[in-house]
Amino acid sequence: MKRDLTPSKFIFILFVISLFTIAIVNYYGGHFKDSVTKATCPLIGEEYLPGISKGEGRCIIPVGTFD
Repeated sequence: MKRDLTPSKFIFILFVISLFTIAIVNYYGGHFKDSVTKATCPLIGEEYLPGISKGEGRCIIPVGTFD
């Protein structure tokens, strides 16, 4: 006997998957943003400066370097 996936069950499954995805992105999003920033700073000739919390790192012009 095969059970049908009713619309309410389908919406509930989508809701659970969405909550799980949002939680993962919120937890690892800052780490991912920092790793991308850290990897791209040398490409533009700048140095990586870590932020106070995750996701706040940024590129800065090195001291003594002027255009």
